[in-house]
Amino acid sequence: TVLDDNKKLCLVSGEIIAMSNTMTMMFEVEDLAVASPATVSRCGMVYMEPTSMGFEPLLDSYLQSLPELMAPFLIQFRETFMAIMPGMEGLPFFLRKSLKETVATVDTCLVMGLFNIMTALLKRYERNEGEEPLTPEDIEGAHQCAMPMWIFSFIWSVCATTTGPGRPKLDEFFRKKAEESGFAEHMPPAEKGDSSMYEYCFDQDELMWKEWMQTIPAYKPNPEQAFAEIIVPTADTVRYTFIIDKLLLSDKHVLCVGETGTGKTLNVMDKLSNHMPEQYVAVFMTFSARTSANQTQDFIDSKMDKRRKGVFGPPSGKKYAVLIDDLNMPLREKYFAQPPIELLRQWQDHKGWYERKPPCAFRTIQDMIIVGCMGPPGGGRNPVSNRLLRHFNFISFTDMSDASCVRIFDTILGATLQKKFSPEVAGLSGPISEATIAIYN
Repeated sequence: TVLDDNKKLCLVSGEIIAMSNTMTMMFEVEDLAVASPATVSRCGMVYMEPTSMGFEPLLDSYLQSLPELMAPFLIQFRETFMAIMPGMEGLPFFLRKSLKETVATVDTCLVMGLFNIMTALLKRYERNEGEEPLTPEDIEGAHQCAMPMWIFSFIWSVCATTTGPGRPKLDEFFRKKAEESGFAEHMPPAEKGDSSMYEYCFDQDELMWKEWMQTIPAYKPNPEQAFAEIIVPTADTVRYTFIIDKLLLSDKHVLCVGETGTGKTLNVMDKLSNHMPEQYVAVFMTFSARTSANQTQDFIDSKMDKRRKGVFGPPSGKKYAVLIDDLNMPLREKYFAQPPIELLRQWQDHKGWYERKPPCAFRTIQDMIIVGCMGPPGGGRNPVSNRLLRHFNFISFTDMSDASCVRIFDTILGATLQKKFSPEVAGLSGPISEATIAIYN
């Protein structure tokens, strides 16, 4: 009845609240799947067709926000983008039509992910007031990095949501676009075969593409470390933690999606616990089918300090990096809402939520970043609202390759054999690991 001409809100308690002539009801919804015809007929509708807007407003807005340092490359950025993205021959259309994604995405969300990664990579060239300006060598280096960084951002945003089997196809498609559009010279090398563009990182110091394992020092396991605590770096772990690091340091939320056993939670926990700057404090929580919005709100509120009236956050000088494992586990209600997820969406949209006790004041929550981990929908895991997903950069964790498995077992077994046996026996760790993986397969 509140939508009728009499504008009266009838509560379950029997109380009736009349709305004044200066009040109106506005609803923002993802779809009308559970709206009754009676409700729809009483509302005026404004429908935003995503394809009618296109990518250009987002692209133009972002290019205008880039620092002066990138001004010489704005035309190249735009031409590259328009060659790859729009139309029925664009990368998003190919991704939806021919490949499988670990999480359902929308095109504008992928584009914003591209901009987020590019912004994160450019952060090293920012200078605050009072800091020494960039040297001519820094500026020249930034100019040489510009197009490779733009390509790298494409690879780990628009191309980062497909499954493992889809990566070689996407690699081939992307390289074909590069050849047709004239930016192949800025692409990673193509010598490695399948998924080659995923195997390289652009080194902003040496100004060249390097394999991921070349960007870290050689790893030697600590003999005193418990077996369960050993994390052997592989190409997968190095690239995922690199992307997560860049995004978190730019205050961007990250969502890691992949099948069980791909190392999502382990990698993120290790990153947040051991490899972040001091001001970042890791907070861990796990969702289940029974997790409620109240539990989620109480848990996060319990970690916050009061900064001033209505404003809460971590202790002074700190930031919370909140890892939420099994993000898509909460049960869906009758009308498909997931209250804990809607609470997180409210915080991401409005930077706070309302207290549940009178006077029900709005609590602004500052200095918090969310890292989510979840598996693809199915088997008790539910689809998540696009209104939440739009706030995240997606990283698809693929199944571990045989090369990564061999490296892990070879490293651990080799260290054990070196400690207890002769060098001749220790040298057998590689063949033993390869044979074991071959038998397993």
